[in-house]
Amino acid sequence: MGINLSNLTKISGLTKPTGYSASEIKLALSSRQMKPSEVLEQCIANIDLYEKHVGAWASINTDSARELARELDDKNPSGALFGVPFGIKDNIDAFDMPTEYGTDMYLGYRPSRDAACVAGMRASNGIALGKTICTEFAHRHPGKTANPWNIEHTPGGSSSGSAAAVASGMVPIAIGTQTTGSVIRPAAYCGVIGYKPSYGDFNISGVLANTPSFDTLGFFANCVDDLVLVRKALLDESIPELKKLSLKGARVAIATKPFWEEACTSSQQMIEEAASVLKDAGAKVFALDDQGVFENLSEWNIEISGYEFARTLAHERRLAFHKLSEILRNGRMADGFRVAFSSYQAAKKNLELLRIKFDEVLKGVDFVICPSAQSAAPKGLESTGSADFNMAWTSLHCPVISLPVAQEKDTALPLGLQVVGTRYSDDRLIKFAEAVFKCLTN
Repeated sequence: MGINLSNLTKISGLTKPTGYSASEIKLALSSRQMKPSEVLEQCIANIDLYEKHVGAWASINTDSARELARELDDKNPSGALFGVPFGIKDNIDAFDMPTEYGTDMYLGYRPSRDAACVAGMRASNGIALGKTICTEFAHRHPGKTANPWNIEHTPGGSSSGSAAAVASGMVPIAIGTQTTGSVIRPAAYCGVIGYKPSYGDFNISGVLANTPSFDTLGFFANCVDDLVLVRKALLDESIPELKKLSLKGARVAIATKPFWEEACTSSQQMIEEAASVLKDAGAKVFALDDQGVFENLSEWNIEISGYEFARTLAHERRLAFHKLSEILRNGRMADGFRVAFSSYQAAKKNLELLRIKFDEVLKGVDFVICPSAQSAAPKGLESTGSADFNMAWTSLHCPVISLPVAQEKDTALPLGLQVVGTRYSDDRLIKFAEAVFKCLTN
């Protein structure tokens, strides 16, 4: 089939985004080349053009967004996300918009407070534009969203609308969540940057729980620099600026386990070509020796995620079981009721030991690379694809960034490259990810 290495944030399939990255917006606003209201109107114009094809939004709050943008027009720029419109996955609370969790059970439901991440982005003078489509309770039953590159293909899930909105130029940044692969896979399918932080870095108050042992926020953007702005907004100003990093001497491990044999030919070719380019840039590239960490990882992940998810939805299961989708009832929820508490407890202990062991494995590695998904986005909207290639890193609490660096020649669909770091090394990983992105796409 073959691939082309290229920066996919600069091109698109169905749409030709005219939106800016958050970093470009910040520069334009600080130099007074644009006003926040002008930035917002560009986003709304792209929504008007593409939403009928893509279906990225559960609700759009244009009146409130316009009012805030006009207020910001008269202020001096301040805050990491000053004047930057953003989307919010619809399993994340916002006090002034419906939060419906991807299900008809909660149509019109309005929380009384913002989730911590929404409040933080607003406090940094970001503009909340609306709620993006997510799968049912952020599980697997899909919503209406289609892939902007080809609307006959899935955008991935569960953060379907957030990925598609950024890919269509409707917003420069969108918030998602990940419990297995719900940020990294949609980012890869939709050809945008996806970031899943180290577990626990970001406060998830106000986010609907799925599997508390794995749940993290995640973010979609069109440039790596934007991840620094998000971290500054939600953590603090001590987050370092993105500085150029040389790949000469960088220790790059290729993960061929688990599931490498499930990767399509194009995904494997992408990794092989990336490895060759990185070697030419002076990096030391070698196969990852996981020292047995991956051996029982999938089994323990399923036991933990099933046990916790089944109990997270105890209210809905008790009062409206018949309204839950078949794939939810018979999938992770059913898995959970087959697991005894003692097995769940043992799996949690085993996984924590593996995390400590993997920390040691990565002491000789600057970052790991592997495909973000088995393949490009599958055809059809009835499924959101497989999260197998994301499960290990989520379970191990590692930070991950998906880079849209390749495009299948035959289908013209994006392929994503995962860059994985050791726990709590996110700022360092972001620097390496930016260097890798430039190396592979320039």
